Amino acid sequence: MKQGIGRYKLVFISVLLMMLFSSPGYADCQIIAPQAQTLQQPLDISLGLNDIQFKCRLAEARVLSFPLDALQKPSVYTGQDVIITPLASARAAYLLPEGVYQFTLTAESDHISKVSMSLRDLGTFQRDNNLHILTISAFGGFCIALCIYVGILGRSLRNAGFYAYSGYILSAGFFFVLQEGILRIVFPAVHWLHSHQIKAIFAGATVYTALRFITLLLDLRLILKRWEYQIILYSGIVVLGLGVIAALPIAPLHAIANQLMGLVTLIGMVAVTLATAYALLRKIHGAGWVLIALLVLLSAMVFRVYLPDVNEFLHRYALIVAVTVEALLLAIAASERVKRLQSDKMQAYLAASSDPLCPVLNRRGWEESAQKMMTRHSKEGGVLLLLFIDLDDFKQINDTYGHRVGDQALVILAKILNSQSRAQDIVGRLGGDEFVVMSHCHSRNVAERVKQRIAKRLEDLSIKIDEQHIPLSASVGAQIIDTPHSDLSLLLHAADMLMYEQKHAAVSL
Repeated sequence: MKQGIGRYKLVFISVLLMMLFSSPGYADCQIIAPQAQTLQQPLDISLGLNDIQFKCRLAEARVLSFPLDALQKPSVYTGQDVIITPLASARAAYLLPEGVYQFTLTAESDHISKVSMSLRDLGTFQRDNNLHILTISAFGGFCIALCIYVGILGRSLRNAGFYAYSGYILSAGFFFVLQEGILRIVFPAVHWLHSHQIKAIFAGATVYTALRFITLLLDLRLILKRWEYQIILYSGIVVLGLGVIAALPIAPLHAIANQLMGLVTLIGMVAVTLATAYALLRKIHGAGWVLIALLVLLSAMVFRVYLPDVNEFLHRYALIVAVTVEALLLAIAASERVKRLQSDKMQAYLAASSDPLCPVLNRRGWEESAQKMMTRHSKEGGVLLLLFIDLDDFKQINDTYGHRVGDQALVILAKILNSQSRAQDIVGRLGGDEFVVMSHCHSRNVAERVKQRIAKRLEDLSIKIDEQHIPLSASVGAQIIDTPHSDLSLLLHAADMLMYEQKHAAVSL
């Protein structure tokens, strides 16, 4: 019986020892200075040089890593026969060997902040690090491609808003690439690339160009009161200035500039969001897409700044995902805006170039289109057909039936010319009862067929207006041009003379 009890005691002690040696306290690292705490707690970083002491008891090798947005030029001192190996990573990373030991991490900081550190096995760290590099590299490539595309589009359209959008995308891309330490893998010894100062400049540029683009896209200057517009504009300028100030080698200004940047950025974002909501109420085209983009970005900023401990993924990537989504939504809003502007421009052009009575071009619109066709003829060859058309005895129609019937006769003639011409031909009314048609044909035979079809259709017409059958005819002066010409007035004059010759010949018969 005693032997059985002794056996149970031995098993109990063995299990207890196994639990003891496998507990987190024996398979973990803890911070013992400047204050005792676990790695799960964010570490307070002070301005200047920081000495952080660790005590580790590891059963297997682990990787200690932390971001370099606050700590710079980190180095490790063990004071023992322990080898701690730095790893190539977007973050500061060190391979800690198994065993029981202490070491000190020394790093500089140019502002007061908090740093979250993590301890993981090598396989998990490499997987997460590779995924991080791939994600941020894809984001950077996306920003560069979008910046180039929108920049080219803005140059072709001569729209300053697209330049602001390109600046926003480029600034945001550089900021996050620097923030997430991608360049540290390529340039590990270039410490200024990882400094807080250069990130502050790009952060300020990102905010300024974003606000500038939205104000231009939605024409906020036209729909807001002056002081409302100035809040948005000057908040962007102030954030950009604070970013430059934070980059100056004056230590006391860093903390002040950083705090003010966050506050002014929030003011600017809230102001532009409210202005966008107002633009949506005013039914400004594209305001809905912009408002969704801003709400997505504001939500990400809340997770990044005010709720860092809710979710590690959201804290790390929410702002990057939000900027990507925002860039796409703003691109959609910009494209919709461009379509609307192009549509308005086309409608204005059509209104200015269309004849007020007949469904053809007016003199100005026809001459502009004819000049373009002549230029194309000079480059591509072929032949040009120019028809000058004049109604016979149009004054008699007006005198007999009235001007309203005369106008309807002109409309019917214009419809006949449209139906007998090809889709690529240009039909216009020079004024009164004078019409013109220009056609770019591949050969003289094609031009002759177009000419004959229109001339034959205009012989001995009988049109019906108000139950009245009105006889109608037209004289056509035709020119087929083989060699390139640049003087449209000379061609029109020659076709006009040919038309009058035909008219006189018909009268003499």
